[in-house]
Amino acid sequence: MLQPLHEPATLKGILSVSPIEADQRDLRAILADCHGPIQQVSSMEDTLRSLGQGPVPLIVCDRDLPDGDWKLLFQQTEMLPRPPLFIVSSRLADDYLWVEVLNLGGQDVLRTPYVARELRHAVESAWNAWQRQWAPAARRAVRQEARPGAMEHPLERRSRGFGSGAG
Repeated sequence: MLQPLHEPATLKGILSVSPIEADQRDLRAILADCHGPIQQVSSMEDTLRSLGQGPVPLIVCDRDLPDGDWKLLFQQTEMLPRPPLFIVSSRLADDYLWVEVLNLGGQDVLRTPYVARELRHAVESAWNAWQRQWAPAARRAVRQEARPGAMEHPLERRSRGFGSGAG
């Protein structure tokens, strides 16, 4: 299902943010065979601390958190170089929440308790969307770091090349 992005080992898979233990347990059971670690936290503060340790492609976040809500957390992550995609979960997932999440840039909304097929589909779709958006840039960066002189600006190399033979 989920294929890990080939980049430094600091990349995490899924960050599940919920103060509801049953939802955390269900998510882990349903996604147990995914190719990527699932980290579980219960608050916005713990989420921000985890995001400081490396990129996270996907956050499955409860609508309401003990120290904020999904919107506040979403706003905090928008400043990251490669922000995660958000799936918002709630026992009261209504049309209003759907419209709000999608209009603000979230990926999907799921009702809890989770339905396995719906959770798997939402996670796979979000993972693939994040990969399409960020994997090409990450691969270019890895390839660039491996090449000699890759850290030089291309115009600097070209101007040195032109000046050296014109003598």
